[in-house]
Amino acid sequence: MKELFRNKNFTLLFLGNFVSELGNVLFGFVAGLYVQDLAIKSGGEILGVPSGMMLGTFMALGAIIRVALTPIAGVLVDRWNKVKIIYLTDYLRGIMFVVVGYVFFIGVPNDTAMIILLGITVISGVVSAFFGPAISSITPEIVGLEKVQTAQGANSIIQSSTMIVGVLLGAAAYGLFDFHTALLLNGLSFIISGFSEMFIKALYKEDVIIDKHESVLAGFKIGLSYLRTKTGLLTMMVFSLFLNFAFSPLFSVGIPYFFRTELTRSEWDIAWVNITFGVSMMISGVVVGSMVFRSIKKVIRQNLVLLSSSFIFMTIIITLLTQSLINYPIFYILMIIGNIGMATFMMATNVPLNTALIKAIDQEYRGRVFGVISSISGGAVPIAIFLGGVIVSYTSVSVLAMVCSVLLLVPTIGFITNDKITHLFDSLDQGHNHVELIQD
Repeated sequence: MKELFRNKNFTLLFLGNFVSELGNVLFGFVAGLYVQDLAIKSGGEILGVPSGMMLGTFMALGAIIRVALTPIAGVLVDRWNKVKIIYLTDYLRGIMFVVVGYVFFIGVPNDTAMIILLGITVISGVVSAFFGPAISSITPEIVGLEKVQTAQGANSIIQSSTMIVGVLLGAAAYGLFDFHTALLLNGLSFIISGFSEMFIKALYKEDVIIDKHESVLAGFKIGLSYLRTKTGLLTMMVFSLFLNFAFSPLFSVGIPYFFRTELTRSEWDIAWVNITFGVSMMISGVVVGSMVFRSIKKVIRQNLVLLSSSFIFMTIIITLLTQSLINYPIFYILMIIGNIGMATFMMATNVPLNTALIKAIDQEYRGRVFGVISSISGGAVPIAIFLGGVIVSYTSVSVLAMVCSVLLLVPTIGFITNDKITHLFDSLDQGHNHVELIQD
């Protein structure tokens, strides 16, 4: 991994992506707290909507926009300058958060504040739809295919470390300062990120012919057709959709609502859970990114079962606490342990899978294919998050956790037993081993 960071362009991409994701985490954390506090101040509702449902709507809205636009953005990413897409989108988000931070500094009514936050989420969703495929597509152009797995491991550090730093900054900013301070910090992080990304150059780039007159719809169809030509790839994306459907509502809505509203705990109680998850992700990402996998199929299946087991474990301890069968200190210790396992097995599943996918897709199709993949795998997220908000508003977080645990069994069993996915994993193992033989 040290050799990877000797590549100036990858270092710039890494740092820019780090600061950008830091802003996302900071905003997501403090905005979630702010929305619940607005509802509490307004008697449990905001804009006439119960707090849990409003939190679910707020979290889902950005995902809806991102999922809807990602296939279109993926087509355009293949045509446009990826570096410009990356830094211009960060500049746009930076300016937006600075302006909104100033508006909140002046002061706005609660209902108006909620409407502004919903507007921010929409714009952020549009921008993220372009930013994500551009980052995924440009990475192999910068580092080369032989270092993609190491780059995936390094990028996992971004997800984990920004979760740690972003949550710490968010909790500190929300606990010590007004909400607008967090928004201003968020805006500055995006502007700094955009500036550093301006100096990126894609060193590794083959001669690729892209039809500039190809329509967006045609590009989407090409990406979808490409998925269909790979046996099991489309099926795997559908099961990934179910995975997201099961995971997203509990972690996006359920856990924050459980600590803040049902248990009336401080922002730091939520923060340390998230920080533990982030530290575990960071350590696991470094370890997994430097490993050599002889069998993608075996690694993914084993860790997916362990990941599902960790999820069920967390469901059990939430239920035990709500039934007063364990006290809060014991619950909190078990929650920390559960998050360590969840983060570890998540990275051990995602890194080898993402590496194999990048190597399996031809360079000239990556933007379009990753756009379609993001759309399919993330398609259930906004619906799941919204429904999660509805469930916690009218029942409880423990009920939501039980429902999600049952849903999680569908993709877990599917990844293990489906013949098409088995064939795909076998072909990825053969291709992965072939690359290793060439390197040797």
